Amino acid sequence: MNIKKTAIFLALLCVTIFCFSAGCIDPGNGESNDGTVTITDALGRTVTIPDNPEKIAVSGSGALRYFVYLNVDLNRVVIVDYGDCNQTTTVGDSRPYRLAHPEMLTIPALGSTCSNVDAEKLMASGAEVLFLSTFTATLENANEIQEKTGIPVVMFYTGDYVTDADKIQNTFRMIGTIFHKQERTEALINYFDAIEKDLQSRVPSVTDDQKPTVYIAGVSYRGGHGIDGTNPYYYPFTVLKANNVAGDVTGSESIGYVQVAKEQILDWDPDILFIDLSTLSAAGGGAIAELKNDPSYKELTAVKTGQVYAVNPHTSYVVNFETTLANAYYIGKILYPETFSDIDPAAKADEIYTFVDGSPVYEKLKENRQGLSYQKLEI
Repeated sequence: MNIKKTAIFLALLCVTIFCFSAGCIDPGNGESNDGTVTITDALGRTVTIPDNPEKIAVSGSGALRYFVYLNVDLNRVVIVDYGDCNQTTTVGDSRPYRLAHPEMLTIPALGSTCSNVDAEKLMASGAEVLFLSTFTATLENANEIQEKTGIPVVMFYTGDYVTDADKIQNTFRMIGTIFHKQERTEALINYFDAIEKDLQSRVPSVTDDQKPTVYIAGVSYRGGHGIDGTNPYYYPFTVLKANNVAGDVTGSESIGYVQVAKEQILDWDPDILFIDLSTLSAAGGGAIAELKNDPSYKELTAVKTGQVYAVNPHTSYVVNFETTLANAYYIGKILYPETFSDIDPAAKADEIYTFVDGSPVYEKLKENRQGLSYQKLEI
């Protein structure tokens, strides 16, 4: 009998150890009997908050998009980052989650500038929890706000799904657990994975020297930029194994932006140019105006052969990943027309926007980009 009991004990011990190591049991995350849940946030802070809170505050550049992605009821958001509610209209906006949910424009602002947290406004809002993005805030910020207001602060990661998918998926799962959206969380992650696999499956087996060289211009970072603004690991180029002339450039910002010299662009002389339409907000009209007005750019192969195409903004208050996925289908259709022959880029974009943001907003986004989305540009 003692031997049998010992064997059972050892078996249970092994199962318990396995569950801890596999993530089945997380001693830092769990519900209690008093209606609270204890979580470990993105910076390793242990925070106890109301389970499935009814009133929340969200701060950080574009941070509210994650709550839209996970179908969290926006009526719970009692106060939000200035950057997500500082306009009275979505005219000119390039953030799909805002175009799909214009009601967020009526949510009161948490501060007077982007990423600013006014402690008095936070306390007056009645928020039970403040969700604070690590993109624009630090551990010290979180601890200071929590100590000053008495409101628990949860830090969560926002950034580029290309380079930090694991961190973003962890954020999805943390938010999903807090709001009981685990099923939606896994559906979202699986959807992103399925799209990536579909894109990869369409890439023909050819060597780089058989592919045209490409360059993405006008990528936004803290405002609009011209032709010199690019991204070395731009997702559509990466997933499609495109021959990105800027692929070896180092020193990029956390979401991929890097600035390159005009002389370098002329030296690369890409076969095909893609223009990120966030460039329209840059001084002087951005990349499109530069290509039209600068004689040296008119000598680029892509300009002379008419291979200049417009894509929707990759970044606007951090990365619009759903737009980046949609862009990949349009770019794939340009680079590999045979394997993407079944794709209607506008329809595919709306399929993605509907699943991720809850509404087909491609036409509205196109309207906000002067009607230039997904077409060849006349230079």
